[in-house]
Formats: sequence, C-alpha cells, structure tokens
Amino acid sequence: MKKEIKGKTKFGEPILICPRCNKGMDKIKKHEIIIDTCRKCNGLWLDDKEIEKIIEAAHNAANKDKAFKKKK
Repeated sequence: MKKEIKGKTKFGEPILICPRCNKGMDKIKKHEIIIDTCRKCNGLWLDDKEIEKIIEAAHNAANKDKAFKKKK
C-alpha cells in the first residue's frame, strides 16, 4: 500500500512516501508517464500499467530510429 504525505506535486498527484527509506518522493514525467523517484535511495515507484507504457514508449522510439536510419 502506498503511503502519502499532505500536499500535491506539480502534476497534481499526491506526494508518496518511499517504501524503502520513508522520505517524500519526487515525480518526473517522461513520455507522458509520471514516475515516482526517491532522491535519498534512488528508488523508483511505478503505478499500475506504467511498466507497459515504458515498454511501449521504448518500442516506439526504436521503431522511429529504425525508420530514420532507413531514410539515409
């Protein structure tokens, strides 16, 4: 279960507590995916279905790279 502290992040989501070190976690946004990160222990927290979104984004980036190389 996720622990939260009062307040919201810049993305409007609750601030989570790191399950490893009990510090407030930051959020980063990459490819429309918001990932919770801990500055202290460098831990990552992925919400439901986010790993699938990361895999899809990586797959799409690889396909774009292949298409770009074929045009050369």
